[in-house]
Amino acid sequence: MNFLTKSYNQKIKKLSSSFIVVLLVCMNFLIHLPNKAEAATTELKGLGDVSYYNAVIFGDHSATSADIEGAMAVQKNMNASSYTVLAAATGAHNLAGATWVEEGYPSLLLGGQFTKAGTGQVIIQDGTVAMTKDGDPEDAMKSSYDRISYKEQAEIDAKFKEFRKDVDSVIEDAGQLHTDKPKSGMTFGIGEDVNNPNIYVSSGQNGKKTFDVKDVFLPNVDNKDFIVIYSDAETVNFASGAILYDTKNTGMATDLINTSQAYDPNSSFTELASKVIWVFPNAKKITTKGYGVVGSVFAPNAVVETKGGSINGQAFVGGLHQRDGFEVHNFKFNWPKWNKPSVEKVTGQFEIVKVDASDETKLLSGAEFEVYKDGQRIDTLRTDKTGKVISKKLEPGKYTLKETKAPEGYKLLKEEIEVNVEENKVVPVTVRNVKELGSLQVIKKDAESKNVLEGAEFRLKNENGQIVGGAKTTNKDGVVTFENLVPGKYTLEETKAPEGYKAIEVTVEVNVVANEVAKREVLNEKEPSKGPENPGEETEKPGEETKKPGEETEKPGGETEKPGEETEKPGEETGKPGEETGKPGEGMENVDKGNPTLPEKGQGASHVQRLPATGHDMNYLPFIGFALVLLGIRLRFMIKNS
Repeated sequence: MNFLTKSYNQKIKKLSSSFIVVLLVCMNFLIHLPNKAEAATTELKGLGDVSYYNAVIFGDHSATSADIEGAMAVQKNMNASSYTVLAAATGAHNLAGATWVEEGYPSLLLGGQFTKAGTGQVIIQDGTVAMTKDGDPEDAMKSSYDRISYKEQAEIDAKFKEFRKDVDSVIEDAGQLHTDKPKSGMTFGIGEDVNNPNIYVSSGQNGKKTFDVKDVFLPNVDNKDFIVIYSDAETVNFASGAILYDTKNTGMATDLINTSQAYDPNSSFTELASKVIWVFPNAKKITTKGYGVVGSVFAPNAVVETKGGSINGQAFVGGLHQRDGFEVHNFKFNWPKWNKPSVEKVTGQFEIVKVDASDETKLLSGAEFEVYKDGQRIDTLRTDKTGKVISKKLEPGKYTLKETKAPEGYKLLKEEIEVNVEENKVVPVTVRNVKELGSLQVIKKDAESKNVLEGAEFRLKNENGQIVGGAKTTNKDGVVTFENLVPGKYTLEETKAPEGYKAIEVTVEVNVVANEVAKREVLNEKEPSKGPENPGEETEKPGEETKKPGEETEKPGGETEKPGEETEKPGEETGKPGEETGKPGEGMENVDKGNPTLPEKGQGASHVQRLPATGHDMNYLPFIGFALVLLGIRLRFMIKNS
């Protein structure tokens, strides 16, 4: 019996010793735990291509109370609160788009910096965030998500350059499409493309400053590849409206597309989302107000501002600001179908070169032209700073150009221009514009009586000192007119004074303005009279004459002042256009008032305070470990005593 008791006590001693060792190891581990959690890194297969992302944003992104179902790429900065990335990873039954599938690419690719916009959480539902080490200045991402893969800025920049090239390629191809047979009852003049009947394309939507989208009626696409809605407008508004679809191919679009329905791979909604694309190459601003956009949006230069609603497709935009529950649903554009090899169409182009009619080496920017084919406008072109613009690729044939806006300071060309586009050639088209002209009217008067004077001869020189036309003489009304003058500064010279008057030795500067008659009044003084009738007085007059030359020496100064005064009057005349020019300058003083307001530092501090806590000011773990060691020692003595 004693043997059994002793054996039992030895086992207890061994167990207690082992227990103490384990406690010491645990205590050492607890003491050396880091106070701040470090983000884990995950290796990626790559950064993915343009077809992978639900949204590619070539600028800044901001969001509050919103989400995106698929992966997203933001080239610049991201500022968000109460926002979910990759919501489709939940697999919830109420998702509008397809469930996300892990492919080894980022769920969020960020080229700039991530910051919190408020106290609301930013949830990365799954996947890996790819960003630079400088992309999380407030540790807002690292403290809430640990799957981060740090990349070099150059690698991320190269990827966005690749994205932009692919997006621009789609825009260019879409711009080549056009239809001459719009379908009755459908919106935007939609009809089959003249070269590819498998594609529907809009017509007549170019040349508008603003493109408004309300109710949209779409044809059946069961046997079609795409519907392309194309506009070169600078502003696009998706206002209140709905998408109606010709589900049964009856020629009437009567079925409402529900953009809030749960995902169904076989629904008309899903089919349209993969086939419809909205192409806005020149758009600077897009707004949505509760509108469910069906299809992908290609607007890489546009900032999208939202108030509720959704995009049901891929978004390739210049900036995205999601508000009031706006969502991007996980549908994808059919890239393989769009990029499939096709037979190269025979096309040609033309290039407009805009020049000054009097100096063809001077190229003119800012001229606008409309391009017509068979009476239908197909494009709008604008000459750039080099005075040139090249058309898109066109079918060989005859086209008509109409100038709708002349370069500044030039007359609008009223005649239409015919262009014959040839196969595989760029046909040059030189278009000459004549400057808008002005004129100058000179009125000659007596300096004292202000009576008009006939017989004064003038000539005019331009800024380069070249004589413009010939000399002209004032008529019986004392008037001479120089017509058809190119706007600019001129110098007026009197080459012959009226009989009995002194010639003016100074020149007068004149500013000629387009479509106006500049008027100048030139005064002449009479020559001093001679008195041969009284010889006695003549002997005195020479003395006076001797004195008068002294006075005359002063009078030329006075004479010089009078033309100077005349010079000031033209200056005043010249100043008036300057004053008119100054008024827009006054308007420019208010530009600073539109400067955006920077976020307050207090808000940033609030964000930091609300980040998830990863440690405490007081570390109690060493005390707990020490207490456990004492407990083990006490247990050891109790066993020994027993």
